[in-house]
Amino acid sequence: MSTTSDLRQSSNPFLSGNLAPVATETTAFDLNITGTLPQELDGRYLRNGPNPIGDVNPDSYHWFLGSGMVHGIRLRDGKAEWYRNRWVRDRNVANALVEPPTPSDWPATHQQFASNTNVIGHAGRTWALVEGGSPPIEMGYELETVRVSNFAGTLPQAFSAHPKRDPQTGELHVMAYWWGWGNQVQYLVVGVDGKVRRTVDIALPGGPMLHDCAITQKYVLVFDLPCVFNLESAMAGKSFPYQWDANYQARVGLLPRDGVASDITWCPIDSCYIFHPLNAYDAADGTVVLDAIRHPKMFDVELRGPDEGKPTLDRWVLNPKTGTATQERLDDRPQEFPRINESLVGSKNDFGYCAGITNVFNQSDLIKQNLDARTSQIRHDGDHMGYGEPVFISKENATSEDDGWVMALRHNSQTDLSDLVVLDAKDFTGEPVAVVSLPVRVPNGFHGNWVADTEVL
Repeated sequence: MSTTSDLRQSSNPFLSGNLAPVATETTAFDLNITGTLPQELDGRYLRNGPNPIGDVNPDSYHWFLGSGMVHGIRLRDGKAEWYRNRWVRDRNVANALVEPPTPSDWPATHQQFASNTNVIGHAGRTWALVEGGSPPIEMGYELETVRVSNFAGTLPQAFSAHPKRDPQTGELHVMAYWWGWGNQVQYLVVGVDGKVRRTVDIALPGGPMLHDCAITQKYVLVFDLPCVFNLESAMAGKSFPYQWDANYQARVGLLPRDGVASDITWCPIDSCYIFHPLNAYDAADGTVVLDAIRHPKMFDVELRGPDEGKPTLDRWVLNPKTGTATQERLDDRPQEFPRINESLVGSKNDFGYCAGITNVFNQSDLIKQNLDARTSQIRHDGDHMGYGEPVFISKENATSEDDGWVMALRHNSQTDLSDLVVLDAKDFTGEPVAVVSLPVRVPNGFHGNWVADTEVL
């Protein structure tokens, strides 16, 4: 067994380098800024990721199971007022820290995984999220853990790490899965009041690891893909019993937004795995366009984390009348964590932003995609600099889709410190608008968001 503090040279690639966890919680004030932070940025940049606490067995550790840690930088009046990193107090973390159990809306026997994948603002509150059957965990403004939530008694069982917010209604659209349901997933709609208002149960041939979803104005997209629950692995005691099944038919379902499971049109696609769509939208001819990061397979040979071939940006055109699909490659550079101007979720977008990656999900360059022109801009700050997921924030009174800021955490392998970089999206490869220097290293993680103070109760 290894402790959190001595994993940098681990034999497990998902515990080494900047994938290794940090050992302490830090609070720092009045952070140094290079450049000028835009005055209109008033809120918090938040990001979640795995950060195992205590003893870790490198031989069995899976990246997706590390304890959640949320990192936050609070910006106001052109200043970076604070940085905080806090473990999300699920049962295991509270026990490891010898703290009282976190208040919970659920029975003590309810499933609870590490909430390590995403952190969002919704209904005036902050939520740490994970998939696979675990509930959302509410966090306070300064990242203290508040409670394990059931959305005021409206959440049936499972939630997801990747709700899609409809920019027109403010509601969250979610595809949830849980091994206890068997071969079924559940579509949820969470209202602006933070309560689930709609559920649809969807029976499937197997139990897929359904990490994300996509929405259009007409449809919710269901990713039924060949990384599925493996009973033999579960019976053998594997902590993460989802594996590749080469015989499972990959397909994308088109569920009408107000429809039921029997209304789904299923479109078979070539075998692959999708963690994250960039966006989807309804085309004028009635087809549905899906842009997403395509992995050739997942958890086939490498069972400790995603490393099964180069992830690329691909496009599928799905036909709800014929149940067929066509596919093309938009960019063959290895990349992940795609984001857009989220005022266009479910509508046609021209631009996307992705984090370039090298082997084993190590951070690399930032990429701006021009989807209409089929061109890319690559931001390379040196081989020692690696960017995480980019987040787009529209400028006040924006005049175009890419009139805004791109924020991302960046790790410097020479200093072993991280910073928050703010770019002008229209000058993507130019000098940063501002760089907020952090006093610590932020490990490569998963997802985050800009949560403006206007969104907080």
